Amino acid sequence: MTGNTTLPSGADSDRENFDRSAVLGLVADVGGTHIRFGIAVGGPAGTPVNVHCVRRYAVRAHQSIADAAQHYRSDTPGVPAGLNRAAVAVAGRVDQDRVQLTNSAWSFSARALSESQRFDDLHVINDFEAVGHAVGALRCADLTPIGPQRLGLPLVQGVCAILGVGTGLGVGGVIANAGAFTVLATEGGHATFAPTNERSIEVLRWLRKKYGRVSAERVLSGAGLANLYLALCEAQGLNVPELSAAEVTTRAATGSDANCVEAVGLFCELLGAFAGDLALTLGAWQGVLISGAMLRHFDRAMLERRVRAGFEYKGRFTPTMRKIPLETISHPHVELLGAARLLNS
Repeated sequence: MTGNTTLPSGADSDRENFDRSAVLGLVADVGGTHIRFGIAVGGPAGTPVNVHCVRRYAVRAHQSIADAAQHYRSDTPGVPAGLNRAAVAVAGRVDQDRVQLTNSAWSFSARALSESQRFDDLHVINDFEAVGHAVGALRCADLTPIGPQRLGLPLVQGVCAILGVGTGLGVGGVIANAGAFTVLATEGGHATFAPTNERSIEVLRWLRKKYGRVSAERVLSGAGLANLYLALCEAQGLNVPELSAAEVTTRAATGSDANCVEAVGLFCELLGAFAGDLALTLGAWQGVLISGAMLRHFDRAMLERRVRAGFEYKGRFTPTMRKIPLETISHPHVELLGAARLLNS
């Protein structure tokens, strides 16, 4: 098999030396490109939940989630025998027993997965519902602010919105009430793309020719960044080959392609605008959190400037938006942490 990667350390992710008696179960995060597994470990009351033995595999390298799970068990010496509980976060809508990933051909039955892996207890949730469950465990060190405001942690009262860019665009929310959390699982990434200036309107026209109906995910994702680059080039009459998101990001970082630089900048501006719309829609006055490994490869000063500009550009609500905390999540595997906390609830 190919595609096996040990993730960077964080919250004990790479450690295989832990108390086997405190194991809560298996956790997984199934995205359109990669699937990650880990072992959730709890402890006495007040002790943080940790995730150990994290491994990442390419989705395309496995026929199914059950096949990938078996690979993880055989590939990881630290996995205890007899794991009978699991929580799986998926990048797609969970509709009772049937799960279909939005940006992957994978689909599976939760019941069949439970039977094949001999789980007595299996939770299957949307990946941004998992991020919502993780919010209560995040520390200031896990967040990097965009602007002077900071999210008040621990979140005790009010609404916090969450979104993330990767293979797709994930959206969710958390309602805190006296320290208790209600997590909102949504498919907000498929809301309609709403441009706010002439350049993004030109992008919308280009996208309509390609897709017909245009969702926010068509611009705010890995494929979305590639779309922005092509749209900007075509607007200038340039005939260029398609680039991957990684290629656009690399060229932007080196400054070797002005359209790549502007594609990344426009991406950040549109991300901020979408985050601001989400804050207004949910009443997320406590703050908005943004995740996504691809953001770590952007110039941070540019990201902060253009995301914040898009976030605050809300007409009569601009003064209100200036007061709302906006932060990026730097925790290396926040979805697995949320799944682990679900097992501990």
